[in-house]
Amino acid sequence: MDSRRQRAKNTSRNRTSWLRRITDHIGSTAAAISLPAVVVGATALLLPTAWLALPVPQLPADTTIYDQSGHLVSVLTGTQNRMPVSYAEVPPSMQNALVAIEDDTYWIEPGIDPLGITRAALVDLTSGKILQGGSTITQQLAKNLYLSDRRTFSRKFKELLITLKLSTMFDKRQILSMYLNDVYFGEGAYGVQAAAETYFGHSAHTLTLPEAALLAGVVNAPTYDDPYIHPQIALARRNVVLVRMESLHYITRGQELDAQSAPLNLATNPPLGDRAPYFTKFIADELVGLDPAIGKNLYDGGYTVTTTMNWTMQKAAENAVAWYLPSTTDVHGVPEPETGLVAINPVNGYIEALVGGDDYAKTQLDRATKASRQPGSSMKYYLYTTVIHDGYPTSSVKDSAPVRFPAGNGKWYVPHNYGHVYNGPLTIRRAIAESDNIIAVKWMDTVGPPAMIHMAHQMGITSPLADNLTTALGSSDVTPYQMARGVSTLANGGYRVRPFGVLKVVDQNGRTVFQDHPHKTRVLSPQVAYVVTNLFTAPLLNPVGTAHDLESVINRPAAAKTGTSSAQRDAWLVGFTPQLAAAVWVGNDNDSPLGLTGDRGAGPIWAHFMKMALAGQPKRNFRQPPGLVWKSVCSKTGLLANGCCSAYREVFIKGHAPTKVSPGCGSGSSGSSGSASGPAAPSAESLLKAILKSLSP
Repeated sequence: MDSRRQRAKNTSRNRTSWLRRITDHIGSTAAAISLPAVVVGATALLLPTAWLALPVPQLPADTTIYDQSGHLVSVLTGTQNRMPVSYAEVPPSMQNALVAIEDDTYWIEPGIDPLGITRAALVDLTSGKILQGGSTITQQLAKNLYLSDRRTFSRKFKELLITLKLSTMFDKRQILSMYLNDVYFGEGAYGVQAAAETYFGHSAHTLTLPEAALLAGVVNAPTYDDPYIHPQIALARRNVVLVRMESLHYITRGQELDAQSAPLNLATNPPLGDRAPYFTKFIADELVGLDPAIGKNLYDGGYTVTTTMNWTMQKAAENAVAWYLPSTTDVHGVPEPETGLVAINPVNGYIEALVGGDDYAKTQLDRATKASRQPGSSMKYYLYTTVIHDGYPTSSVKDSAPVRFPAGNGKWYVPHNYGHVYNGPLTIRRAIAESDNIIAVKWMDTVGPPAMIHMAHQMGITSPLADNLTTALGSSDVTPYQMARGVSTLANGGYRVRPFGVLKVVDQNGRTVFQDHPHKTRVLSPQVAYVVTNLFTAPLLNPVGTAHDLESVINRPAAAKTGTSSAQRDAWLVGFTPQLAAAVWVGNDNDSPLGLTGDRGAGPIWAHFMKMALAGQPKRNFRQPPGLVWKSVCSKTGLLANGCCSAYREVFIKGHAPTKVSPGCGSGSSGSSGSASGPAAPSAESLLKAILKSLSP
């Protein structure tokens, strides 16, 4: 007689044998089931889904930042690092690799795999719990989008219904596209685009076959198959995918072998968000201000933002700051000196490059747009634009000699030059070249501070400017952004531009939710803009110019002006070509003396940036408009050359050139009268006629 234990074992064996027979019978029946039965069964399952309401999937996704040419430069990462891409942007090798390893009947199945579900259901029923899923790609998507990860029979039933509903709402390519954008690939990367950037440092559309196979292999167990953590396991899994692809005829045997021999070639690039952090922060702030709805969902709304950035110029700006910023020392954890650089396309107002400091990781203050400092003599752009606009001849002369101006309460304001030197009589061009402060203040007294302040605001300065003579020397605070905008008005022939950084914003559904265009307003005549621009080539071209040592670096037609605030606290270089206007500031955040002038502190950054940014672009001259005349004038007097003085060629607006020949060589009185220190005076003959006319009855 068998023991109780033996009888229990026999009973268990008989039960197992019975279940195996039942399972085999159901399996063979399912395998032989007729097509009409499949249709009837599918219809029975699909009917409930007709009334099942599903919200349109809206995955949380990163906002991606592109330059004006479509180069991905930064990512604003939210709760999940995801960058949606279209089906067309995913190479066939990636699609095929995923289907081969995850769901090889995907293209022919009705969203579910009936045989797989039957086999999984029998295992689950006999065990009393969910062990197998039998999940297709569509089922995985249904679970990821609408359900939890809990393994229960009720959840599996809901998954089945949702899967069938998805199959009626979307075609195969749409479902695969959603899956590729949703699935987790490890290392914090959701979706194939984020995965491609994370693992290989480039976009999904350039994935190679071995790279695609690696990503497809990671999906099943992202942590276990992580190539950074377990490279050999990841390689083995990749090769399994390749074998599967070859067996399904997605690739040839030769392609399989070549791909299996390829190394991992994992990326070592820094995170995308670090490529241009100051520019990225500037764009993020601009987006928040443009549209509250965009701002609210900026970091997980999945927006595609096309900016005005020129990636080549941005890299040039980053490099110029890294290579030519004066040596820094940490002051209370912050590197000093600091810098701000902004470059604007003067034709359309595009902000093409922006750097707000030396190291974003240490300090996030954007000194290009948010830090106002004294611009020093670079403010003379607006002074001399006012002088020329008011009709004074370009070669007008004032004397660089001791002078004082009443400052109220019995006090006097005494301007002085760097080094306390006096340069004697100087034309405007020479005064600009040498950055003579005494002559600048004299001109400020001539045109009046309100006129110069109005001109500065017309050209693009937005900060309040003090109504006094020292404003001509840059005593009022402004930002590099404002200065670059202001000189853009000269570079483009007299139009004030509205600088902007965002060209277009597209949401996850491909709908354009914001778009911007250039805005220009004429504020100067082309003649005034050209004459002033030509005058400000002097600091570079004149051997005594304050920026002359930078001319060989930039080596193209350009205007430039240095600026140094009192006690050398701020160093500036503001300049432009026909294609690009840029302002660079260097100084200490704590406003302590820098100990460098504009040409030494900011000049090298500006010059090398312009050289790198414009490399490969033509060397264009500033376009000369009609209505100008060129005259040979004496350097000392600014009057027409007399044949024996030291002379140079000067440009004038028609009607504002001197008419009197400079004294000397016996020709001092041979010319008609005129003045080089103010608007052209009426001739003696015209004055006599006016007097006689007034006396006539």
